[in-house]
Amino acid sequence: MNEEIVLPALSKDLIDKLDKLYPDKCPLLTDEERMVWFKVGQRSVINYLQQIYDEQLQDNIITKD
Repeated sequence: MNEEIVLPALSKDLIDKLDKLYPDKCPLLTDEERMVWFKVGQRSVINYLQQIYDEQLQDNIITKD
């Protein structure tokens, strides 16, 4: 199955809020390995949504809010 996943229009406000909740920062030396991977997973979702938002802007699916 090779279906393309189309996300709904994203909002810059949503991306900004998620970016503040899950910032792109280095893990603490005291973080356990499992927590490091958990935080990496959270951040990868934010990065993916930002990429999709940028593509939606470029393709004129949305306008800057």
